[in-house]
Amino acid sequence: MKKSEVQTHLEALYIDYYDGLYTDQQLKQMLTKLYKAVDLTSQEWSEMILDAQWKYASDRDYELKRLQLIRDNQDTPTN
Repeated sequence: MKKSEVQTHLEALYIDYYDGLYTDQQLKQMLTKLYKAVDLTSQEWSEMILDAQWKYASDRDYELKRLQLIRDNQDTPTN
């Protein structure tokens, strides 16, 4: 599968996810399945994931995710 095809699949997954068609768990399963089907380095995969996540995200999506990360970091105990 070409990188452009992988990127198209990733973008479609995130569009559907943002539309509420998938749960977090379903999205993770589909991403794992796609990752296993392609031959990409972890760096390439990470960059493609980030591009796909934010390509169609609204400013509101971005702000909600930022707040979620802040909350998650506050909830995580430090050793």
